[in-house]
Amino acid sequence: MTREKIFENRREVAGKICQDIRANNGRMLNAKYFSERPYCAGATPYKFSTANYLRLISSDNEIIQKGNPRWFSATEIKSNEWSLKENAMPVLLEVWTKDSDHQCSLTEFYNASDVLGKESFQHKNQSLETVLNFLKERGILEVDDKIVSLQDAIYAVKKYAESHGANELTSILSAQTWLLEMGLQTKIISFLPVFDESILAEIEKSPDILFEAMSKANSILKQLRREKVKSATENITTEEIFRDLKIIYHGSEGELQNKNGFAYPKESILTGIWAYNFLLAIKSAHEQKIWLEFSYKDYSHGKFLISGEDFAFDEEKFLTPFLRNRLDKNRQYLLDNPHELKKYLLTEKAMPAEELFARISLESKFFQGVMDEFQHEEFSYLENTLED
Repeated sequence: MTREKIFENRREVAGKICQDIRANNGRMLNAKYFSERPYCAGATPYKFSTANYLRLISSDNEIIQKGNPRWFSATEIKSNEWSLKENAMPVLLEVWTKDSDHQCSLTEFYNASDVLGKESFQHKNQSLETVLNFLKERGILEVDDKIVSLQDAIYAVKKYAESHGANELTSILSAQTWLLEMGLQTKIISFLPVFDESILAEIEKSPDILFEAMSKANSILKQLRREKVKSATENITTEEIFRDLKIIYHGSEGELQNKNGFAYPKESILTGIWAYNFLLAIKSAHEQKIWLEFSYKDYSHGKFLISGEDFAFDEEKFLTPFLRNRLDKNRQYLLDNPHELKKYLLTEKAMPAEELFARISLESKFFQGVMDEFQHEEFSYLENTLED
């Protein structure tokens, strides 16, 4: 195909993407399946161009929902005598010649998920802290308060793109691509940027700008990844209250607000007094399901759910009993019911039940010791607050 015909076909792709965005409340919904830049995984691997990236996003082929970034050309599958799964469907991607004629063909590619015998793809699973620290360490995300959210990070990437010459469309594509390629495991749909109707109308009027913007966004993200990590500075004083407390708030069934009506953003990290006030807000959020992580001093508790009976202590003045009950609940259950330990001894090589029981007992004692420190800090804080 000539260059002119390829560009004419790209305009059809751009129109298709605009239609899909309108049908999904202004979001490029298919983009959520691309946590890594798709690439040709053949004998000579190479990342696909941004044009092919957009072609895949526009595809109605359900195979893209697998999220597997590896693709093989039909020619390579045939030459290696590989077999395809029944009903495997290809997508048509651009392959350009390197000669002076700049000829291009739309070539059939199959996803690795449709090739028999290919191993499954292991998706990235980045923590929220890792994702936010990537920007913090490069000075892209500046944090003044004791709460920082994923939405703050998305806004920071958009501002970074704008500072590097991006227009509104390019900044949206930069933020969206960064968000997806960081590999954060969350309900990503609610964080996908929204394309305003005026932007869609502009794309439909001049479809080439979508491909130009995607190429520019790719260049900006390359620059972002090359930004030097800046030296860390310590801004916390030894007297600061709850300096060792950190909460990672993943989300809840409904909106979670503090007593002043401030709505806590999902996928956010809170430290210091902000984290303590967040826990107070949880105590008053009767019967909601809330997902979070808790860290204090040397104790860290991974992602857990607060709901139902966990609110039994919500009339207490202090948070400490509430936290002691919920965070040690599972360990206390096993210590009170040692016969249940067999559920955790799945293989012959597993540690003896007595050893597991002793380990759980030590973990519980360590946790309770840490909570003694938390209780002392909470008592001092509330005592001083009441005096004020």
